[in-house]
Order: sequence, then C-alpha cells, then structure tokens
Amino acid sequence: MAAKVIRKKEGGGLITTSNDLLIEAQWPQLKINEQRLVLYMLSLIQRGDKDFKPYRISIRELSNIMGGSRNDLYARFDEATEGLLKKVIRWINPEEKADGRIDKTTWCSSASIIPGKGCVELRFDPTLKPFLLALKGNFTTLGEARAVIRLKNHYSLRIYQFIKYNQGLARVDNRKSAKVELAWLREYLAIPEGTYRLFGHFKSKVLMPVQKDIAAKTDVEFEFTQIKKGRKVHELEFTWKKNKRYRQLEIPGIGEGGKASLQDILMIEFGISPEKKADELVQEYGSEHIKEALQVAREYITKLRKRGQKVDSIGGIARKAIEEGWRAQESAIEVAYQEQQKAIVQARQLKKQQKREENFRRDQAGKDAIARYEKLGKKEQQVILADFREHLVGLGNRTVVDRYDEEGIIPGMMEALFKTFVLERLKKEQIKKK
Repeated sequence: MAAKVIRKKEGGGLITTSNDLLIEAQWPQLKINEQRLVLYMLSLIQRGDKDFKPYRISIRELSNIMGGSRNDLYARFDEATEGLLKKVIRWINPEEKADGRIDKTTWCSSASIIPGKGCVELRFDPTLKPFLLALKGNFTTLGEARAVIRLKNHYSLRIYQFIKYNQGLARVDNRKSAKVELAWLREYLAIPEGTYRLFGHFKSKVLMPVQKDIAAKTDVEFEFTQIKKGRKVHELEFTWKKNKRYRQLEIPGIGEGGKASLQDILMIEFGISPEKKADELVQEYGSEHIKEALQVAREYITKLRKRGQKVDSIGGIARKAIEEGWRAQESAIEVAYQEQQKAIVQARQLKKQQKREENFRRDQAGKDAIARYEKLGKKEQQVILADFREHLVGLGNRTVVDRYDEEGIIPGMMEALFKTFVLERLKKEQIKKK
C-alpha cells in the first residue's frame, strides 16, 4: 500500500496519533526531565483508574528516570515539576466537541518531595484523564514508555512517538513506510524559524543524532530517504524495523508504590557507598535513629547552602550525623560552627582595634617628632630639610621631588613623608647618643 504523505496543513506541529483529541491538542515544548517524568507517570496510569491518585516515585526510580548526578536529584525534580506546574495544555473536549468546549490545565496539579521516606509524589489533574489515556495510546507496551525515558532530547522523543504511531497503523493497513513533508516535520519537532534552515544542518544536527539515540535506547531502528523536488529536499520517507540489539531493562523500584529502602536514601540522596557501608550503618544504628539524624543533616546542609557555603561532602555530614546521633535540637557541629563564626568575628574586631591603636601611636609619634623638629635651631632644621630632599631623590620619584621644590612641606602626602623621615632621623640620633 502506498504511503500517504503527511503534509504541513494536515498535522501542524502537533503530535500525530490515532486519537483526534491529540491531533487538535496543543502544549508548550517540555524540557527533557519534564518529558521523562510525564512518560514515566503515563506508564503507571491504567484505563480502569477511577481517578488520578497521587503517584509516588522512590528515590531509586527517580534516579533512573532523570539520570545525571545523584547529589542534586531532588533539586532537578523540583525544577522539572516547577515547569510542569506552569505549562498549560489545551484540547477540545471530545464529549462536548459540537459545543466547541476547550479544556485547559497544567501537566500536574501538585508535586511533593518527601526526603524522610526517600520518595517524591506527583498528581495529575482529573480533567487530564481522557487526554492522558489518548497520549498513553501512543505506546502499546509499558516497555516502550520505559525505553523513551532514557532518550536524550525532545527531538528523539517526538520521532520515536511518530515511528511507534506508524508501526501501530501498519498492523491495520500493512504500510512499510511513512512519508512526510520536510516543512511538516520541522513544525512537528517545534524547530524555531531560522534554525537549521539548510537541510545539511538539519540532517547532521537533528536526524542523525536522533537516529543514533533511538537505536541505542529503544526497541526500534529507523532509516530515512530524501525525496527531492527540483534541487531541494522536499519530503522524507521513514522506514523502521525491530531493534534486535535492544534489551528492555527494568527500571528498579517499579511496582513498589514509590517505597524506598533506607539504604537507597543513604546511597542515592547522600552518596554513601558502597552498598555494604549503607547496610552496615542501618544494621548498627537502626532505622529510627538514622531517619532522625538524616533529617537534622538535611536541615544543616540547607543552612550551609543558604549561607553561601559550598558543601563538598553531604555523605560525610550524613555519616557524622548518624554516628554522633544528631537530634532535632542543635547538632554538635552546628554549635561548633557558631562558636567558630563567633571567634572569627572577635578576631576581626581585635585586628581592627589593634590597627586603630597602631595608627594612633604612629600619628602621635609623628606629631612629637615635628614638635621636636620645630624646637631645633634654624641651621639644624636646614640640614634636616636638605637631607629630606636627598631622601626624596633616592625614592626615585621625580614628580615628588619637583612638587617639594615648588610647594615645600604641605599638608597631605608630603607632610606624612616628612613626619616619617624626621621620626626615623631622631630615632637614629637618639641611638647614637646612647
């Protein structure tokens, strides 16, 4: 059967699915971690669910979903859910389509972080149910939803959805390929106007990396053929096949209802490794002791960061809290920190006081030296002035010498130099007399 060409006017920039609700839906582009959270949540939703309950995700599940450093896992979840709580989806309600009803809501209605239980919680708005069930229809198995969680970017996710949609249609009409206009594909991928305008750039920056990403991380592989109109590429024809190298990896923790072990919290949130060490801490100190100590450790780490201090080892702080048995009252390390800060402030104040006293003594000594100079005879004063000029020449600053010749000893820098010179001179003479 000849493949129908998907043209720009038919699909726009919207996800193509077998559901009219999605074809007419619109939503802002999601960042990669926002997409991963939504896709994972989709894998948990069942058509028979009466309502959307809060879905809990354990810290181990979250680590697999979001990847990257474990140290800032909750912070990245916070950033991703902040985006999901702000981005609005609009779609035509299928039950009241004739009346032109348009529903709109955000991707999730609430998000929570529960460090003490080693999990996070998300809830979808109930209004989203028909929309999300339609979106879930893009994936025929839970494994497909799991696979795309690991895809690198927005382009990989969108093309994977496109391929899976056409695979589904192939079961009905036996299609072997799917043709799309290049303009439609650019809009479908939400590529900004003016970006990758040359097909060569579009191919090297979008299509080739996506092809590699999908082949490495999902159950399908695809090829594409360029179809030209004149000298320009006008259409692309996609073909696909089963990825024989793909092995579906289970995401640890799925089906556990968002529960996390204390060992998971120690290893993933606080970076305590190896697993044997986390086991030893739990066995030696017990769950309740560790939970209370870790909560105090979290509060202490938050305080340090608010003060602008870099926290190099949250694992070290956690272990110290456990071993010293930190409780909800001030921890020993916090008291020590406050005492240290107090000592630093006192040392600074003492240094300032010493500096003020030193400046006062120097100023007073200079005044005394000038008073003694003024009591000298005229000839002795002239000798000192001649020696002072020679001293200025020796400093190597001709401008200062010229200024002295023109203005003499005037208040300011010249007077300060003269006071210092006279003071040192009189000290030397006093030593000679002794």
